[in-house]
Amino acid sequence: MQAPAHTLGLRLPPPSSTRPRPGRRPAVRAAAAATQAAPRRETDPRKRVVITGMGLVSVFGTDVGAFYDRLLQGESGVGPIDRFDAGSFPTRFAAQIRGFSSEGYIDGKNDRRLDDCLRYCIVSGKKALENAGLAKGSDAHAKVSGRRVN
Repeated sequence: MQAPAHTLGLRLPPPSSTRPRPGRRPAVRAAAAATQAAPRRETDPRKRVVITGMGLVSVFGTDVGAFYDRLLQGESGVGPIDRFDAGSFPTRFAAQIRGFSSEGYIDGKNDRRLDDCLRYCIVSGKKALENAGLAKGSDAHAKVSGRRVN
């Protein structure tokens, strides 16, 4: 048997005896989810994560410094959609990534096969590794890739 809603911390709207008018949608009311305690902080130093580098692919380019400067200036990266004909859609503007090149990060065959979103993820991840000094072929990369923590 399920516990009553008020004992689970849910707030439900009172039952309504009125019916919605014809041609109108009934109002949807969301019930609040039961609250949960935050997860405990990890204390095992072997399982902790440290951010050592940053990389990104954005409307403002792939350079972290330029991205931050343009954000501080309050610049908008939104513009008219030009990747496809948006004439049949109600919205004709978006924050598109223009002038993106994955050259030097993804080989040509995989570059043609991958979706744009995956290309952005791979390039930004590799840029973050470069920024951290962990790029493939570096001494630090050799040290890290040889050790695995279980």
